[in-house]
Amino acid sequence: MEITSDAMDTPPPIPVLPPPPIPATPKSSPTKWVLLGCGGCLGLIVVFGLCAAAIAWFAIGTIKSTDFYTEVMRRAENSPQVREALGTPMESGWSFQGSVNCDNGNGTASLSLPISGPKGSGTLKAEATRQSGQPWQYSVLEMQVEGGGSIDLKDAPRPPPVKVP
Repeated sequence: MEITSDAMDTPPPIPVLPPPPIPATPKSSPTKWVLLGCGGCLGLIVVFGLCAAAIAWFAIGTIKSTDFYTEVMRRAENSPQVREALGTPMESGWSFQGSVNCDNGNGTASLSLPISGPKGSGTLKAEATRQSGQPWQYSVLEMQVEGGGSIDLKDAPRPPPVKVP
């Protein structure tokens, strides 16, 4: 076999390699976006609910701390007719309606408050006005007992004021 110079001068062929694979772009999962959207909406609902609960808690606490609320509850608790109808101890419900507005000692107040005891339940309704330095003057102060009529508390004796140390 004879080797020619031409064969020696040419290098061997370079093997052709396939191109490297192109990395796949991560696919955006529709499930991820659905969960993220639902989680975001749920988060907003929870935050809104917590804000509403905080506002309601503050409003209820503010009304329950007024002298009007305290006097109305004490009159109901000290009434023999209310104690006979509802029993003792009596508890006020948290879902009441009412407002107390005072400005420089003058004020108006109205309240509709569910009260329950071991024997029954009812709604305490009160509406009153006050002039500076005077006690509340009630136009309505009655306990409406479920299934048993109403008890007028306007003429009931005022309980002595509670002294805070």
